[in-house]
Amino acid sequence: MTAQLVLAQVGSTNLYTTGGSGPGSGIMIAVGAVVLLLILYAVVRNRAGLSGRSSNFDRSSFRKAARSAGLPEEEVRFLEEFGKALSLSNPDFVFRNPQRLDAFFKDAYRHIDKAADSESDAEERKARLFAARERLSHASAQGGAVRSTRQLGRGAPLTFIAPGEESYPSVILAVEPSGLAVEPVSDSYGEALRFHRGTKLTCYFYAKSHQGFQFATRVTGWEKIGGKEAMVLAHSDSVSALPARRHARREMKAPCTFYRVAVTATKSKGQQRSAAKVENIPYPGTIVDISAGGLGIQTANPLPAGEFVKIAFDAGGGEQAAFAKVIRMNKAKNYGGIMHAQFVKISRQGLNAILSFVYGYAD
Repeated sequence: MTAQLVLAQVGSTNLYTTGGSGPGSGIMIAVGAVVLLLILYAVVRNRAGLSGRSSNFDRSSFRKAARSAGLPEEEVRFLEEFGKALSLSNPDFVFRNPQRLDAFFKDAYRHIDKAADSESDAEERKARLFAARERLSHASAQGGAVRSTRQLGRGAPLTFIAPGEESYPSVILAVEPSGLAVEPVSDSYGEALRFHRGTKLTCYFYAKSHQGFQFATRVTGWEKIGGKEAMVLAHSDSVSALPARRHARREMKAPCTFYRVAVTATKSKGQQRSAAKVENIPYPGTIVDISAGGLGIQTANPLPAGEFVKIAFDAGGGEQAAFAKVIRMNKAKNYGGIMHAQFVKISRQGLNAILSFVYGYAD
């Protein structure tokens, strides 16, 4: 019997009488109480089924679902502890549903904070949790395909590369039959850059699965969207996938400070030795995207590829410091450029803070 049918029957039943309090009224009250208990049971059971949570944890089902999702035995056993503690009753549904999977890992993350014996134990267990989450993200990225820009949605971030290799981050304001209306970008003085009709651009974006895609387009004009001007890009049905990233990435806008690291090589007793010295000259920048593997920094003082830097930043878990190598630098018109740096040394706590931000566990 569904909750709706039970409610309908309750509505048609006279649970209260205006006359005497004979045996009949007592029976009706008892029946009404039983019906209300059935309603509550049906609602609770329905919610448990949708969320994947109840008291009926099945170890065998959990292991089967986790293995099918692509996790190795060691990570399956590690996650099993959280499945049991969180009373996960429908693991197959959870591992197949991205939203529920995120909710499960977020709950597991919070459970670690409550149950860990020490801060170091918590960081070690979070690192193992994120290793499993990153593996699942990578496996998921192999499958999701975007073939046309018509599949994109309003509010989705994208970056386009203009002639001259300048890189500009933007946001989709509307997806129309005639094209994509995107937020105009500005130069270093805050003035909107008006690309002429017909200007060819290369765009790239990241889907919810964290898989990257790119497409070629051109500017078809300008129009008003919600009272402000937007640049319109032609649709493309030739969207291609970028090589899958090893780490999930998330865009952000957060200030940071970086220092150049001078690396010198010397030879001693026939062995090559390297020495690193952090220069005491701070350069301001803005982190535009971040992952467990590295980050992108927009700055007026970008360093070329091959340079090493020390970066001080806050991804939401407090001030962190990391050493990184610049692997690519995209120049920006009239304003420095964006350095893409790969981490070479970062603490476990710093890495956990980054991944907590990337997956939204700190939100």
